[in-house]
Amino acid sequence: MTAAERNAMLTAEDAVLLRDCEFIMQKGTGNGGQKINKTSSAVRLRHRPTGIAVVANEERSQAKNRHIALRKLRYGIALRVHADPPGADDFALLPSPSPENHARLILWTAALFDRLTASDFDLAHAATLCGVSASQLERAMRKYPHVWRAWSEAKRKNGGEARD
Repeated sequence: MTAAERNAMLTAEDAVLLRDCEFIMQKGTGNGGQKINKTSSAVRLRHRPTGIAVVANEERSQAKNRHIALRKLRYGIALRVHADPPGADDFALLPSPSPENHARLILWTAALFDRLTASDFDLAHAATLCGVSASQLERAMRKYPHVWRAWSEAKRKNGGEARD
C-alpha cells in the first residue's frame, strides 16, 4: 500500500471509513451498573481492507463509543499499515504535533512508523531516516505513550530489546 492510499484512509470522513468496516454492537463489560447488561452500547469495528479490529466500551453511549472506536481504528492503521519504502513526503519529526490535533498526530504517527519499520525498529537508524538524533527521536516518541508502547512491542516482536 502506498503512503497516499493509507493517508487517504486515515483522513477519510467517519462515514467513509465506516463503510469499509464490519460494525458490531455488543453488550459491554466493566462499569455501568445494571445498565451494562441491558443495552448494546459497546462497539466493535473490523476494517475489512486491513483486518484491524478495535473495541470501544468506555462510554454508556453507543454514539460516543463509535467515535472512540473510529479513533482507535485510525491509530491502528497508522501503527500497522506501512508504506514500503517510506516516501519522500513532507514528514518532519519536529516540531511534533499537538495531542489535540488528532488528524495531524495520526499522519505523523503513520509516517514515523514507516521509518521505524524500514529500520527494523532501530532508533538510531530510524533517527537518520527522520533527519534527527536518536535522543530527539526518543523524546518525540515518549511524548505520546501509545507511540512509545507500540514501538516497544514491535521492537520485542522483532527480537530486539526495547527500553522502557
